[in-house]
Amino acid sequence: MSSPLDRPVPRTATRPFSGGGPARPGSERSIDLPSRLAVRACGTDRSHDSHEGPAGPDEQHSPDSPSGLLADILALHDALAAEPSLEPGPRTDALFTALVALAVAPRAPQEVDAVLADPRLTERLPDLRARCATGEYALERAWAHRVLAADDPHTALEAFPYLRNYRDLTRIEYHAVAGHAPRAPRRALFVGSGPLPLSALLLARHGVRVDAVDIDPEAVELGGRLAAALGDDVRVAAGDVLDLGDLADYDLVCVAALVGLDPGDKAAALAHVRARMRPGALVLARSAHSLRGLLYPVLEVAGGDLGGLDPVAVLHPHTDVVNSVVLARVPA
Repeated sequence: MSSPLDRPVPRTATRPFSGGGPARPGSERSIDLPSRLAVRACGTDRSHDSHEGPAGPDEQHSPDSPSGLLADILALHDALAAEPSLEPGPRTDALFTALVALAVAPRAPQEVDAVLADPRLTERLPDLRARCATGEYALERAWAHRVLAADDPHTALEAFPYLRNYRDLTRIEYHAVAGHAPRAPRRALFVGSGPLPLSALLLARHGVRVDAVDIDPEAVELGGRLAAALGDDVRVAAGDVLDLGDLADYDLVCVAALVGLDPGDKAAALAHVRARMRPGALVLARSAHSLRGLLYPVLEVAGGDLGGLDPVAVLHPHTDVVNSVVLARVPA
């Protein structure tokens, strides 16, 4: 699945994802977050939260304290877990919007460290990321159907609320690769392209010949039709990252953030890719940093998460772009 969602900072009260499913903004219904679920409304009344210990005098009046922030995140997770469906709609759009707003807001490192180290969050974090992935897929799927049903697919795609974020991220990635290689990439593989394969399509518009694979048959079908409808030279095929064969013809392999939600699975995927690429070729893996790790898995470059690849650069955008970019090279 692609990331999308590189989930952008919502500029309106609509969802932080993209289209119909994940593009919760695609529902085109404005949501009054303060009345439904303000960014901090989940933590306003914490007296009912059995997980929350007694607040000190400072924390009682400080929604920005680590204790208050943690309570908000846990409440959002519980609310998402209670939803019967994560398809786009007013309620789920509001919940995801609030979660993204919390994740991307600038915060002091000590506050972030305190929240991320809390065992109540570490216990729920895998489930929270999995629910974000489910919502993102639903959003992408809905927007894919919307674009395909339009008389003018190009115009319909321009209405996608987070298209600019995808463009920004892809541009960052392309120039990072071009700046660390003897020449700009000519052929690339995008792993985990999703039902709305914007990343693959936008990379192709930089003059790169792009192939895309996804493990989900529906994503492959929708992604292939979308590429054809938009006239982009991107071939979309079914494939599990661990079943990929010879990759020596690719200058670059991009691995979406949601390919391998577990660190061990991510490392295994990158190790498999590394073993099938030629020495010196580049691998780009999407990651996250700080509280953005609530939404996407975090690649620990200094640890064993890169599957034997040599790290080249790590970029952490502090803009609307949610994903971090990890660029690595296949060792000789």
